[in-house]
Parts: sequence; C-alpha cells; structure tokens
Amino acid sequence: MTMKRILTFFLLIAFAFTTQAQEVWCGTDDVKQNIYDTYPEVKAFKQQKDEEIRNFRPVNQKSNHKTIIPLVVHVFHYNGQGNISDAQILDGIRILNEDFNKLNSDTNTIRPVFQGVSESMDIEFRLAQIDPNNNCTNGITRTNTHRTFTANDNIKSLSTWDPNRYLNVWLVVNFGPPIAPTVYGYAYPPSVVSNPTLFQRYGLILRSDSWGSIGSASSTTFNGRVGGHEIGHCLNLDHPFERGCDASFNCQIGGDQVCDTPPQASSHNNACSSAINSCSNDANGGTTNNPNPYSGNVPDQLENIMGYGIGGGCMVMLSGGQKARMDAAIALYSQLSNMTSATNLASTGTNDNYSAAPCVPTAEIIAFDRFVCEGSSLTFSDDSYGGPITSHSWSFPGGTPSSSTQAQPTITYNTKGTYDVVLRVSNASGTDSIVLQDYVHVDGTIAGRSGFNYIESFENATTFTNEWIIINSSPNPDWTRASFAGKTGSASVWNNNLNKVYEGGKERLISPSLDMNDVLNPSISVEVAYRRKNTNSNDKLNILASLDCGNTWLNILSTTPAFFAYDNNTQTTNFFPTQGTQWRTVTIPSQFLPAAVKSSDRVRFMFELENGDGNNMFIDDFQILGLPTSIDKNKVAEKVELLIYPNPAEDRINVVYAAKTGGQHHIYLRNMLGERVLEVFNGSMQAKEYRFSIDGTQLSKGVYFLSVEGGNDRITQKVVIR
Repeated sequence: MTMKRILTFFLLIAFAFTTQAQEVWCGTDDVKQNIYDTYPEVKAFKQQKDEEIRNFRPVNQKSNHKTIIPLVVHVFHYNGQGNISDAQILDGIRILNEDFNKLNSDTNTIRPVFQGVSESMDIEFRLAQIDPNNNCTNGITRTNTHRTFTANDNIKSLSTWDPNRYLNVWLVVNFGPPIAPTVYGYAYPPSVVSNPTLFQRYGLILRSDSWGSIGSASSTTFNGRVGGHEIGHCLNLDHPFERGCDASFNCQIGGDQVCDTPPQASSHNNACSSAINSCSNDANGGTTNNPNPYSGNVPDQLENIMGYGIGGGCMVMLSGGQKARMDAAIALYSQLSNMTSATNLASTGTNDNYSAAPCVPTAEIIAFDRFVCEGSSLTFSDDSYGGPITSHSWSFPGGTPSSSTQAQPTITYNTKGTYDVVLRVSNASGTDSIVLQDYVHVDGTIAGRSGFNYIESFENATTFTNEWIIINSSPNPDWTRASFAGKTGSASVWNNNLNKVYEGGKERLISPSLDMNDVLNPSISVEVAYRRKNTNSNDKLNILASLDCGNTWLNILSTTPAFFAYDNNTQTTNFFPTQGTQWRTVTIPSQFLPAAVKSSDRVRFMFELENGDGNNMFIDDFQILGLPTSIDKNKVAEKVELLIYPNPAEDRINVVYAAKTGGQHHIYLRNMLGERVLEVFNGSMQAKEYRFSIDGTQLSKGVYFLSVEGGNDRITQKVVIR
C-alpha cells in the first residue's frame, strides 16, 4: 500500500464522517465505502465473494452443530480510565451468545410478521485461552495509552492478534478524528482479507461503555447490542437500509442482500416504531438459497440487530437469511474458515472441553498521582490482569512503609527525591513483576531554584537531565534535548511531533521547582519554533503551573498554531529551525498569572504539547522576568549564588555574586565564539556577597556568557543584550 493511498483513504473517511447526519452511531458504512473507493481491488474481491455466496450450497450439518469463533478483547485505557472489568467483558460475551443463539429474553417483543423468520445463528463466541505465542491467556489484553481518548484505526497497532486465528475486539474510551463524535463502534468487512495491510485492521472497535450491560455500560441505551451489530458486519452482514428502496434491485442484490429482512429507506434516526414502513418493494425477488417469505408489503424490520432501532431498544433478532449469509461467509472467506476450524479451535484453546490451569497474572500499576510534597502520601492500585492473584508484594524505596502486601497501599514520602516502584503478583501458576523507574517525584519544602533571574536555555545537558521531568503518553521519548537547534546558543528542547500516529496525545515537560516570592510582578517568557504539517494542523501548547509539587495543575495558557506557528505555510517533512526568524516569543504578562502562582514559594511549570497532526515543536529560553522583591539578596542567595538582572538587558546589567569561600576569584564575559570580551573582576574575595555593574551599551547585541571561577565555584550563565 502506497503512502498516497493511505493518505487518500483517511481523507475520504474524514470527509464522509463530517458529512453524515448526526444519527450515525455505527461507522461501518463510511469505513467500508472508503475502503472500496480507495482500494478497488478489494471491492472487486467483495463482488466476487457476493456472487459465490448467492450460489453457495451449504453442507448438511448435524442438528446440534454450532460454529465457534475465538475472540480476543483488547482494552485500551489511560491510568485506569476505560479499564473495564473482566466481569463487564464477560457480560458483553454473554449478550453476544444469547442474541446469536436466540436465547435472549426479549424475543417476545418480535412482531408476529417476523416471528417466523427469526432464527438462531448457532454461533458461539469464546475468549481465547491460548495466545499467538502458545502461552496461557484469558483472552483479554490491557494497554495503558492516552490514545484511547481519541482512538481510530491507528490504535490497533498497539495490540492486535493474528486475524486469521482470532476475531479482534478493540475497546476504547472514545473516538477521535476522522471518526464522528456520535459513533460508538465500527467494523471492517471480511473482504479486506484480500489486502494484507487492511487485513491487520479486521475486527470490530467499540467504545468500552457500549460493551455489555453492566459497569460503564449500565447507563447507555444500547443494551449491549453494539457488539453484536458490529460482529455482524465482520461476518458479512450489512445494514437493512444500506441500498434504500431502489425498486430496480431485487432482494438478492438490494438492501442488505438478504430477502427475509425487508429493505428500509433509512436508519430512521434510531427510531423504534411499529408504524414505520418506508419501502413497498419487500416482495421483489427471492431464490432457493435466499428465499423471500413476503408476498406483499410489510413493515420495516426494526427488531433486527443489524438495524438502527436503538432508541426504543427493539434490536432483538437475527433472521434465517442472515444466518445463511454468515454461514456462507464463514465457509468462503479464508480467514473465517480457518478461524472456525477444529485445528484453530484447539490451538486457541476454544474447543469443547478445553481445560487449563489459571494463567500467571500480568503485573500492572495504577497511580493517578506521581508527584508529592515531602511528608505527603500517594495511594497505589494493583491493576494486574490475565489471571487470578493470590498475593501482592510491593517495594517502595524512599517510602514509608517501604513494602506492602496490600492491593492498594498508601505510602508516605518524607525525603525529597525520585523513587522507583516495584510490584510482584503471584498465583499457583507463577509470578510476574513490574518496575517503574524514577516514577515518584518528591519535592522538598523549599524550592530548588529561585524564580528571580531564572533562565533555562538547555545548553547544559546535565542540568536538563537532573532538573527537568518528562511525562510522555506514548511508548517512545517525545520531549528530548536538541543539541542541533536553539534560539540562542546551540541547544533547545524538541518534540518529534511530525509522525505521531494519533491525535490528542499529551507530552509534558516539567520545570524544576521555583520560588516566585523572589520576583516582583513576575512574567513568563519562552521561545517556540513550530510549523504546521497541513492546513488542518491543530496542535495545542498548554502552559500550566502546580503549587503542590505537581499533584494538581492550574491551566495558565492554551494556545493554537495561530498563536505560536512562525508562519502560515505547511511542511510535510521534518521541521528544524535554522534561523532566528523561525522562533516566536510566547509571553505571559504578570497580570495574567494567577496571584497564587506569583506568591508561591514552590511552583513547577509544565509545557504540554497536545498532538493535533502538526510538525515538530522546539522550546528554548524559558525565563522568569521581573525585579527581585525588595532586592532581598540574602533570601535569594540561599538558592542562587549568581544573580544577573535584568536579563535580557538593554543598557545596564547588574551582577550579584555570593561567594561561599574566600580566595582568588575571576569573573568575565565571553561571546558566542568563546572569546573573552570583558573582565568584570579578577582578584581576591571573602565569603560574602559582591555586586557589579556592567555597561551594556559598550557591547554589541547578542548572546554572551558570564562565568565565575573561584573556590569550589564554576558557574556560567547566559546573558542577552538587546
């Protein structure tokens, strides 16, 4: 599959979804049509299979024959949000098996005209007990990812099992572009088996709150029927309203190509009314293989699970004609015939009478908070899955207690630092463990840095590593130090944002703790370099602040490309800034900073990039601007030995240096070439505070570095002359 075809495919889907009426809760028609528009060979393959299905002669089966389909359910959650229980997953499978075997308790609501065509599909869905690597499984995978909030096909690559052997069910919190916000699920038709790339997406993807009828699904109106509806699409069933009332079609090729499900003019906006009769060609057509039981006009079959009669809960049946069509698809589509074969049932642990010991659980930790102040506590939750758990063993370096056997321990951290968390879970079959390195961040009661004169240009790799925190929502590092680009100097921090495969993911860059009490009327300034990838790029840069060591965050500024992109052009290749004009200064004046932030002695700032299909982003020269409060150097010097203000400067530069030890000291200014351009001081000092003044008018505009050498001090700070 070429990149051009992939792009065209997703653009078509986006257009289709945005032009559909608001009643669409199943996205299959749009996905399917755009597959056929983009990949005509798949459409031709489907047409060939449809002809084979029309002529299919089923082999006589025993009266008690049933088809077994192995399922794997992939749950995508974010720190527990959307992580539905095993019980809810099993409840969804219960509903599938009742509906596909006419065991559901509401079949009594089927109207007499359709009672005779309602049949059992004789299909049973079973969770796989053996995974693709021949390991024990309970048929449920769980993946922690921010993508679950804006999911589409791209999330499937995080967890997919061989679609020749398992029917994949993907459960997400919500869909993102190009999927319409009204959609609860969609499926890929079996014809995608003819395209190797599309085939890896074969299966059904749903919002997790539409799966089953308990837990997060208990408040929805779907009665757990979305799953069965989408599985019907996977097994080659269409919507009864797919081709409308076109009288030129007989029932073998019109509607849903099933003669005992009358055609419908539309989805009827999810209505469930016995008075609806939208087509008058119900008796047209019929064959021996696809008999038409109607001799005249009949109402629309809103009871059918493949319809849209969700509003009144009347989706309660499948028909004999639909059973014949699914049976033919299972026999004629290679992935379905292989999936349901006796050999595959045995290899997936879904054959009758399969029995195995409980699986070893997979260790998983949920901690909604990772940041805490000294003396405060965090609660951790065991979110392990895959097998029953008989024992827990936690390890909390730096915490009190330092170990626990509880499922949800509460741990107190009394000492500033960064700490690991370890969990081991066990049952009779074995043990699994997980280690979260540098997971807990404990802030001290005193800020590590003064806010006055604070500027971070990311020139020092060690400072960046030791003082800044990166929280990513994807498996790969996103915010990283760039030694190849900078607004001033040669370094910055960048986010490799161009090729994100999802939208809405958030990558967070967190500053060290700063004392804002040191600054009079502080404001914030940061340099940003960014370019759009396309005209629809909608990345967001959010700036937030935390007053409680990172436990909670205040939103200070939310910006879009219109604010921080340096021009209106687009670039589909990697954007790397090569000149100063490609940077834009983002400033938050003092009057727009919350008073609580300006008066706090312990503030962390966060730069949060929310992906919106754009290009790379670079950040440089983050600084706190403002005069020192009452020029209280004694207080400031507790945290900062060298103060330079104002910075940037236009004429006069003030330097305050608090020498910790006596002896020979040297203070000098260098330019970008490393050349010394000014001697500020060279002589003996005592252990006390010294002040100097530099005439900036004697210096050319640009970037300089002020260095102090003496005693145990080796300090360098950047100075900007405007």
